[in-house]
Amino acid sequence: MRTSSSPFGLSRAALGLWAKSGDETGWLSLPQHMLDTAGVAGHLWDEWAPGSVRESIQRHTGLDAERSRSVLTWLAGVHDIGKATMTFQLQLTRQAGGLTFTDALRDSGLPLRVPGLEKMQPRFPHALASGSLLRSWLRQHGVGPHVARSLADVVDSHHGIPSRRHEQQGADDVLLTYDPAWQQVHEELLGLLARRTAIHDVLPDLHEEIEGPAQTLLTGLVIMADWIASGADLFPMSSTGMACWDLDAQAARVREGVRAAELTAPWAPQRAPVSTTDDPAALMRQRFSWNSERTPRPVQAAVLSLCEHIDQPSMLIVEAPTGEGKTEAALVAAERLAHVSDAGGAVFAAPTMSTANGLFDRVSEWAARSTEVGEVSSMYLAHSKNRLNKSFERLRRFHGIGFDERSDHGDVLATAWLSGRKKGLLSNFTVATVDQVLLMALQGKHSMLRHLALASKVVIIDEVHAYDTYMSRYLHRALRWLGHYGASVVLLSATLPRSQKEELIEAYQPLRRRRRGSPRAAGAVSIGHCAYEDRTGTAQSPHAAYPLITLVTREQVREVAVTARADDLDATVAIIDDGVDELSGRLSGLLSDGGCALVLCNTVARAQQAFLHLDEVMPGEVELHHAAFTARDRSEKEVRLLQRLGPAARRGEGRPERLIVVATQVAEQSLDIDVDLLVTDIAPADLLVQRIGRLHRHVRPDSDRPIGLHEPRVLIRGVLATDPSPEFDSGATAIYDERLLVSTLALVLQDMVPRGFHRPSDVPRLVQTAYGDAPSIPESWSGRWEQAVLSSEAAHARARARSQTFMFPEPTAAESLQDLFGARDHDDATDQGEAAGLAQVRDSDPSVEVIPIVTDDVGYHALPWLPGAESQLFTDAPPPGGIARVLAESTVRLPGRLTRSPRGFDDVVGHLESVVPGGWQASPLLKGQLALPLDQDLRVELGGRTLCYSPTLGLVDEGSSVSAPSYCQKQQPPNVKEP
Repeated sequence: MRTSSSPFGLSRAALGLWAKSGDETGWLSLPQHMLDTAGVAGHLWDEWAPGSVRESIQRHTGLDAERSRSVLTWLAGVHDIGKATMTFQLQLTRQAGGLTFTDALRDSGLPLRVPGLEKMQPRFPHALASGSLLRSWLRQHGVGPHVARSLADVVDSHHGIPSRRHEQQGADDVLLTYDPAWQQVHEELLGLLARRTAIHDVLPDLHEEIEGPAQTLLTGLVIMADWIASGADLFPMSSTGMACWDLDAQAARVREGVRAAELTAPWAPQRAPVSTTDDPAALMRQRFSWNSERTPRPVQAAVLSLCEHIDQPSMLIVEAPTGEGKTEAALVAAERLAHVSDAGGAVFAAPTMSTANGLFDRVSEWAARSTEVGEVSSMYLAHSKNRLNKSFERLRRFHGIGFDERSDHGDVLATAWLSGRKKGLLSNFTVATVDQVLLMALQGKHSMLRHLALASKVVIIDEVHAYDTYMSRYLHRALRWLGHYGASVVLLSATLPRSQKEELIEAYQPLRRRRRGSPRAAGAVSIGHCAYEDRTGTAQSPHAAYPLITLVTREQVREVAVTARADDLDATVAIIDDGVDELSGRLSGLLSDGGCALVLCNTVARAQQAFLHLDEVMPGEVELHHAAFTARDRSEKEVRLLQRLGPAARRGEGRPERLIVVATQVAEQSLDIDVDLLVTDIAPADLLVQRIGRLHRHVRPDSDRPIGLHEPRVLIRGVLATDPSPEFDSGATAIYDERLLVSTLALVLQDMVPRGFHRPSDVPRLVQTAYGDAPSIPESWSGRWEQAVLSSEAAHARARARSQTFMFPEPTAAESLQDLFGARDHDDATDQGEAAGLAQVRDSDPSVEVIPIVTDDVGYHALPWLPGAESQLFTDAPPPGGIARVLAESTVRLPGRLTRSPRGFDDVVGHLESVVPGGWQASPLLKGQLALPLDQDLRVELGGRTLCYSPTLGLVDEGSSVSAPSYCQKQQPPNVKEP
């Protein structure tokens, strides 16, 4: 019965329902949690959600801002009504003190047993019950079945994935058996939230069902509100279950709880100091601490000029050579795009963890400098090893770091609540690996949070050309969703094939602001009729325009050519025999007077082979870089290499007299090194261009380079035959599309060898020709070419088919949340689950990451050359903090051949799980990691193969063509001659 003194006039039965069983401080009743969550959702709408998210929800629901807010707060408030069921309320029966709750409910008049209940519905999670109760309530209040279902699906999905339709029908059947006393409590609680949110005034205006995209954003906000309201440190328990007894106290509780969560308001970009048209350098100086003499590069100036005229959410594609300042251009473009799309921040997605780490400080400083004075923005680094990044850890530990004591800009901070894999992207600014964007298109649990995060940002994606067919499919689908939400995007590339660019445009443009079945927007420009203009309006040939900026809006695709810099490289190109003797002979001769050479190989095994041979010929003057070193070893090696071959080092003053760097693709993009000579395996044209970007990269005095290497030279290997038809090293064909290898080799022989390579003027012609429909193929190669084309088409078709398995549907095909989760993907709540999710957006064999340790009769220790290696560690105890960090930084991936088959993967992982030191589970940095136990010779038998690890070669499969037992027994790297 109700009494006048009851909180919010609720009955004893309603007040006795628990939502959080609590601890020694008390517990939380269901009505209290419902009111808390509704209040938090209101705050999220008013203070946290960017205008782009609010506008998207309003557009897809047909409601104004006030009524959309009512829908959100009501859905958040009723999300846990399914806890008012016997299945949920009786969970505590077997726990200490649980009978207190049960007895109280029984005393309030609620029956607690229904014969045959569990047989009817053995699995009855409260989210499923919430959806069922809400559907029934809505129908009783005159709401049509389709609208009712679309609203109920939001609360049904608040645990991250919707229930199946047959499960929902089963829930309806169960709830029909409930005693009227329970039904009265349901009506009482739902009525309370209806009054608090004024939902009765809104429901008559919902004439059409809410479709998938709007459901996704609403569900993301409901999940976010629920998680905040569920934090006992933010919303404390009470000894009576009810912390508040009136509306004023409840409002104060919500304000205090949200304040303690430290959510940051949408980004407020600073106004440019002056018009960027009048003085483009002024903005760049303020944002990036440029000195007064520095001026924007042509690409940067062109982007700034173009941004002055952007008046709607758009996609910007910037194609320019390395060194043109694309990163800074993208960041200042994000400010304008955020303004016109009402975004709340930006995400910068890089291809790898190392490139993301390298960008973090630059983006953090820009984020602070671009934020209004006195405002605070949140910052996050989104990849699985962010805790090992010193800059992010410093930001996280010290909470917030201002970049200028004069306070002429805002600050950035990392908050405890806006962290973790599922919440970190909700920060204002995120530096991430590209997987974090691609996962937007993957059917994964709690994907609604990712959609909420990315729909509210300007999304910048670097090195967009670097993704294969499989990953590109996920990228295209993510772009479709971003375009549908009205989010702005910036894509960056040094070498973007025309066909790939058209696919990116097609992915983003056609679906902008279209309802399902609506015609294409009037006046839209077809991709085949893009306008090509230079900055004076002069028409340009599509292939001649480079650098090139492309603006994609709802109505048009406009391409603007930028004045190209003068060629800074005129390199001779030659093909050499593939043997290691030929390699060492060439290098010995060309480096006779000194110099620094890069030998770039397509595979780790091939790089290890080359290193072993060259190190015998020129001992102490060769070093090896690839991805099969531990992360710590690789990082330290790269730091030393950048110091020696970076822009500041001079010959005799840091730059070696002679050095040969043997590397894989790790040196292709992310390392800012400058070499005098390049030897590279054959690769597709765009990647050859990237690799040549390491050659004579920086302007240097003549004394820095030996006289014989003043003229840049490229030697290409990995080509086994050219007559009568091309034949490539097996490593190249295993990694790259054979069609591209054949077309690239034809270009090398017909164009690059006779003419040389000229940077940047040759870049667009070579890339577009290699990827074009009709490259010039020698007549004698016609049979090989046709075979390569068929093989390529088949491989692309297989990749497209594989990518569809767990991919989100098109936004306009997503009529409901049910449509978004047809594949019912795994729960990625663990680190291994995250790895599985990332694997599904990359077309690669399953890989396993391990931490090498050296075992003995007592326990284990770190690799001999690592800090703390002298400390004896015991398997049942967590390592000390410093050593735990060293170990966590020392991950390496096992060779793919060990885990390529499902059985091999299961056998290897099963064995490694059985030998992980038990104490690692108590270490925040090591929990969930796998160990690779090596013997005293640094070897291990695994998966029927012998592996060894050395700081010189990295991880070696001794059963492969690489055999170097002497190196694996070395505990220190060989002495490399210092300058």
